[in-house]
Amino acid sequence: MKQLALVAVLFLAGCGSFGPSQPHSLSLAFKAGDTYKYKYHATSKQTAGMSGMTIPIEIDMTASETVTVKSVDASGVADLSIVLSDFSLKTVSGGVTNTTTGLPSNSVDVKIHGDGTVVSINGGDLMAGSPLAAFAGVGGGYFIAAVLPDHSVKVGDTWSKTYDQKDPNGSAAVHITSSSKYLRDETMNGVTAAVVETKSDGTLRMTGPMGAASTPASGPAINGTFTTDVTTWVDPDGHRIMKAHSTATDDLTINLPSVSATDQSPIATQGPLTAKGQATTDLTPA
Repeated sequence: MKQLALVAVLFLAGCGSFGPSQPHSLSLAFKAGDTYKYKYHATSKQTAGMSGMTIPIEIDMTASETVTVKSVDASGVADLSIVLSDFSLKTVSGGVTNTTTGLPSNSVDVKIHGDGTVVSINGGDLMAGSPLAAFAGVGGGYFIAAVLPDHSVKVGDTWSKTYDQKDPNGSAAVHITSSSKYLRDETMNGVTAAVVETKSDGTLRMTGPMGAASTPASGPAINGTFTTDVTTWVDPDGHRIMKAHSTATDDLTINLPSVSATDQSPIATQGPLTAKGQATTDLTPA
């Protein structure tokens, strides 16, 4: 009986039941013309502060997301058109709740590396009119991806990356430090997906108008920190994102430009503004 048990164990081990998983590539690969559809859901709870006053703001948004691959260059960078439609937006501010539907579709062009990090948004190296667009590079925007490895990995493997993103006018910079882990394999819609988690810490520094070419002194100075925790389900054979979930926190200080004593602008005279809060984003198969 002991011999039979030993043979059974050896047989199962030989079949891989007890053996380690085999390393494989988890990079993204796209082909021009491909289209992917997701359900998009984002929430945000922020507290805005000004002159000793604080205002809590909550946002809950759902939409349909369509990702179309416009082109892929020789280095593997994909140019994606991301369209959100069928919006439903709920906001809560000052105890008042508003729900809006029927909003027009919103489109953004994003270029991404095979490791899931963002190259550009709407043609800019970083910004798309707002410093918060930087968060798209680490999981807070329309496109969500863990930072994937540049080598073959197996379940349990870890890797880290540090990188910087800047806007084309040189007025903003984001520094990101990320740590990733291949958590497990999980079956989804008949596909054995690789579940990868990336935890990131970032700093944001910005001067001048948001995304506009101008001198730093003519616009606000924004300094802040943020963290993200992104989990992505990757099809290792199809090299595509099947599902993604992210949580994020942010803590920003906005110093407005100095004004003359005769300037009566109610906003310009309020001094530093602050924004602090957390957000979640989910992409699920449509």
